[in-house]
Amino acid sequence: MAAPPQKKAKTSADALGPTLRGTATGAVHGDALALDEGDVPAWAFSSLQDVAPPLSVSTTFTNQESGEGHVYSRITCPTRSRCELLLGTLEGTEEQPAHCVLYSSGLAAAFALFSHFLPKRVFISGGYHGTHQVLAQLQKISDGARFKKETLQSVTEIGGSLQSGDLIWLETPLNPTCQVADIKAYVAVAKTVPGVRVVVDGTFAPPPLQRPLLLGADAVMHATTKALAGHSDALGGALCVRCAAEAQQLRQDRMALGSTPGSLEVWLLMRSLRTLHLRVERQSETATRLAQWLQRATDDSSHVLSGCIHAVHHPSLTLEPLATQMRGGGGCLALELSSEEAAKALPEELRLFRAATSLGGVESLIEWRRKWDSTISPLLLRISIGLEDFEHLRADLERGVLRVSGKE
Repeated sequence: MAAPPQKKAKTSADALGPTLRGTATGAVHGDALALDEGDVPAWAFSSLQDVAPPLSVSTTFTNQESGEGHVYSRITCPTRSRCELLLGTLEGTEEQPAHCVLYSSGLAAAFALFSHFLPKRVFISGGYHGTHQVLAQLQKISDGARFKKETLQSVTEIGGSLQSGDLIWLETPLNPTCQVADIKAYVAVAKTVPGVRVVVDGTFAPPPLQRPLLLGADAVMHATTKALAGHSDALGGALCVRCAAEAQQLRQDRMALGSTPGSLEVWLLMRSLRTLHLRVERQSETATRLAQWLQRATDDSSHVLSGCIHAVHHPSLTLEPLATQMRGGGGCLALELSSEEAAKALPEELRLFRAATSLGGVESLIEWRRKWDSTISPLLLRISIGLEDFEHLRADLERGVLRVSGKE
């Protein structure tokens, strides 16, 4: 048996001891005084031995004489610091470490990134409509002096348009059409003009599928709400950069912006990172099989869905980008049906795919994307693949597409 804890010398607190039991004072101070008096060992309330990381909900912390430690949770807290270290580990390597800063949402992370780099012009095309809303807000705040949007040109065309201070925003794969941008090629062009930054929204392809910092990007943004948290229960965002000093500056900025995430959301994210590789690789594999099966319906008259499918979009259907920057095509695909009426009707006809927005969760989701973004084709459905069996999802899609196409 372990030796009983050694008692400290009696202190002024000892006089309070007998009177604390059964009182409101005891409920607030009993644990601290027990530690102080040696009634329990020093490790008794430590979380360092917990196999599963604990959730810290404290907003404030006792000041240390050394000046070290946590002070206030808007600055740092145990749960967030631990999760930032883990996500940074996933984005970097031993030779090229990455440093993560967490935010209350993906758009909060995008706002923080644009505010950090303060570009006069942002080269961006398509993608998540929320990013464009953030840029519009920043343009308004700067009275039009910064954050002017420019059309993102191809790698071969953009070089002649760049100026020092520009920022190239690559959302890859692109939401919702899944187009892949060549990160390494854009980085090479950007380096020909001093002061041009390349930033990647990697929400559609989180680690281990894609790690943009290793391809030369200056920063990568994630809506952690999606595949990183992966259970449709935690709102959040993240920025990952290569320089520790830059990450610290982002944390200082975050303290002023007030976009600190809550501890519960961060704890849920940290829980999910432990299964990230298993989930993402399974989702990517299933999405690839479904995309290839659906694609065959566009050129094979004997396919059960022949005549029902207008187009299918998934990175696996364009093999070249995968060899250079992606390990798999990701868990999202876009399906275009033959008519707008069929596309609008399909989500409600499916049994395993939930008709809901968002992506990256353990459950499969589908949505008629034009409902939220008027720039998207009315034929297009965005599909997020979960962890269900491929054959069950295939059969559900087959039945649903045939029904809305009037062929069942």
